[in-house]
Amino acid sequence: MAFVGLHGRETETARLVNLIGATPAGVPTVVVVRGEPGIGKSLLLEAFGRLAADAGFQVAAVPVRRAPARPLAAVDMALASLESMPRGQAGTGGAPSPSPRRLDGLLDRFSAHTSRGPTLLCLDDAACMDQWSTRWLRAVSETESASPLIIVLSETAVDVGLRYEPAGELAVAAEQLNLDGLSPAALVQLAAQRGIALGEEPAAVCYELTGGNPGLLLSLLDSCAGGAPSAQDLRGAAECTAMPGNSRWLHGLGPDAVALAQAVAVLSQDTEISLAARLANLTREQAMRSLDELVRFGVLANRVPLVFRRPLVGSMVRGAIPVGSRTGLHLRAAEILRDGHFGATRVAQHLLAAGPTDLNWAARQLLVAARRLARTGQADEAAQHLRRVLREKLPPKIRSTVHCRLAELDEFVDPTGTERRLEGARVEAEAPESVGDYAMALAGLLTRGGRPADAVAVLDDTLGSLGAEAPAQVWRLRAHKALICLGGPGWLSGASESPDALAGARPATPAAGGELAALRAAHAVAVGVDRPTAVRQAGLALAEGRAGWCVWHGCSALIHADELAEAWTSCSSVRPVAGARPGKWEHVMAELLRARVCRARGDLRGVLGALAPVTDVLRPAAARGHLLGALGIAALVEGHALRGDADTALGLLADCGLDGDLPVRQDTVAVLSARAVARESAGDLAGAVQDCLAAGRLLDERGVRNPAVAPWRSHAARMLTALGQPAEATRLAESELTDALRWGTPRTVGTARHALAVAAFAATDHLGALDAAVDALAASPARLELAVARLDLGVALSGAGRHDEALRELDTALTLAESCGAPPLAERITTARKQADAARHEPAVDRLLAVLTPQELKILTLARDGYTNREIAGELFVALRTVEFHLSGAYRKLGIAGRRQLPEVVPAARPSRS
Repeated sequence: MAFVGLHGRETETARLVNLIGATPAGVPTVVVVRGEPGIGKSLLLEAFGRLAADAGFQVAAVPVRRAPARPLAAVDMALASLESMPRGQAGTGGAPSPSPRRLDGLLDRFSAHTSRGPTLLCLDDAACMDQWSTRWLRAVSETESASPLIIVLSETAVDVGLRYEPAGELAVAAEQLNLDGLSPAALVQLAAQRGIALGEEPAAVCYELTGGNPGLLLSLLDSCAGGAPSAQDLRGAAECTAMPGNSRWLHGLGPDAVALAQAVAVLSQDTEISLAARLANLTREQAMRSLDELVRFGVLANRVPLVFRRPLVGSMVRGAIPVGSRTGLHLRAAEILRDGHFGATRVAQHLLAAGPTDLNWAARQLLVAARRLARTGQADEAAQHLRRVLREKLPPKIRSTVHCRLAELDEFVDPTGTERRLEGARVEAEAPESVGDYAMALAGLLTRGGRPADAVAVLDDTLGSLGAEAPAQVWRLRAHKALICLGGPGWLSGASESPDALAGARPATPAAGGELAALRAAHAVAVGVDRPTAVRQAGLALAEGRAGWCVWHGCSALIHADELAEAWTSCSSVRPVAGARPGKWEHVMAELLRARVCRARGDLRGVLGALAPVTDVLRPAAARGHLLGALGIAALVEGHALRGDADTALGLLADCGLDGDLPVRQDTVAVLSARAVARESAGDLAGAVQDCLAAGRLLDERGVRNPAVAPWRSHAARMLTALGQPAEATRLAESELTDALRWGTPRTVGTARHALAVAAFAATDHLGALDAAVDALAASPARLELAVARLDLGVALSGAGRHDEALRELDTALTLAESCGAPPLAERITTARKQADAARHEPAVDRLLAVLTPQELKILTLARDGYTNREIAGELFVALRTVEFHLSGAYRKLGIAGRRQLPEVVPAARPSRS
């Protein structure tokens, strides 16, 4: 047998079906079916009744909840069912008052029916029976019957260790049948019976919201349109305020229990008992009693904090509250949470639900919540909070501030629309402070979008409209313009005002002080002379500045000055919570700054780790010319190239349209520098040199010679040396060393000295120059550059026959390269170490001659055999000066004074070298 219309109740079916044949005459069998509303108790009783009738049972099925409100009404309905009377006529016409005599008469009538054959008495919602009906039921259960008698009761309660007594000891002694929720598969079958197809994810959402309750599922599906709702559709329907079936959950509960349930529904999940009691205006004792009642009836789960047993029930209870009462509850909840210091985010949830309030404290709570939501990756929710703030009555300055904060979030997803809205707000605003705020927000958007000239035009237009009536706003616009121009391109740099020109008119506000400090820090870096001033002003910018560009310029100055710990701390303060999606460009900026700190430390894994989560944001942004997008891609390109993945680096450039001719923008120098590293990694030294020189020309146009901004000359010098152009390489390296000494960081000085030592390989004190470069870099955080310098020093030491020293340098270099995550460099060092170790075991003469070039060895051999310089030139068809140059270089390498010592180091037979 199977229950028609039931799914997932096979176990309950089997237990009830067994009663039909296993119940003997004598003491009746009593079963209590318990479960929450909508779980299927009535359907189960109805189906069991049909099965029992098919097996020859007399069936009396009574929906007690629908019985008339008078004593013994349920008994009258049961007897009428057995006597085939219409239920509507049972007990009508002025039923006599209840009394023991009448009770005995009803018992006799029921016994007469049971004596005729097996009987099933089903009492649905038995807890609603009146006292006299309960007494009758107890007497029936204690009276032996001549035929099998099964009594099945249902009640709205759950088995949580509490016993509700529909018939005193009857319920305790009865067989218990507790109905739980259906499985997800059974929910899918039930939905299919209604013509609705549920996929795997929608089915999981249905189970999450309903706990497998069939009644809740049907209510949820009835609120959805279409025959195949999505997970999002189902979650949206769960918030419907007119969901069918919501009244059954609070039916029969006392007013205190209803008030507590409504309070929990308004306060949402995981509510403290004390909060719910305050919102429901209940004492602690009243709240505890009501809580027990709600748990017993399956409305709330049997735990604290308070939570609805089924999430959908909370939505149904909340939706059933009249809108005026619900708004009042949300406002009161907001006040209770605010006074209890439960955090702005929870307070703001209720302010959002309540709508505009005209409360003085509401806007601040919403603003704080919006900031926290943005940092946790919930940008859409943060924007919703800000739009809610704008519905309040706000002073013009606060309104413009909120508009600008909202623009930061909107820009991330809709830059064009945000630009249009900011321009409209700037034109329509009347208060000078508001006009200035909108202009600066718009200029920042345009600058980040790679349009600094348009940004300057907006600022100039706003300056012209404000005139002298708003000096504070005028000063801020001038300072912002100076920073934009300072960042280039070169033709804009001339329009930048100097920090000293702006200092005299600075408003006496901390924000203005931070903005001036950011300008001074950026200016000091560009000039490249006064590093202590750059560091001091960067600290002031980060301490006093509020704008995101203060953080950018402050941290950038610290990175250029190798104050990496302070830079790391400062940029981390504005980044989103770890693992959260960025919601505005300030968050991407923070990750980019962290990547730059990692690169300055030589931590290539850290570079890729910081930018990997935002790569999908950076790619399209870089392709459309966004400043931070292009800078981020440049950092990724350099990181991949230095880790040996040149194909990925070049592919990134190609994907973003950065592999060809580049327009002159603020990010062009960074992109050219990164592209040079990628091309060098791929073996294209000539192309890499061209990119370095192009970056240098752009920096020269801006008057920026500080090698901390971009060490393009040392990079080009090393590659020019490899290409056989030592003279040009030496010129560039000497120029960079001069500027590096002016800036004064060990990194810039060591990098320039290293490039100069490589370019001047034939110099007398080549080893000394490399040693000085290593010493300088060892005093800096530049681990990767130090590893390269130690590699070159180790090779040079090995060539000079100082193999033990060479091996020590190469071992240290290898440790550094591996810690930096630079496999190609580590491989080069490993190869050099093997060669140095092998050279240590060669004969002394062979080791000396190994440092010579093939041409030098030929010339030395002829000289040893007595050839004059002119005769050697004729023998080898080279110029006399070439012979002299090679001889002097070879003498220095071998450590000898002249020809007289050649027989000591050059064998008589001419050795042949490939």
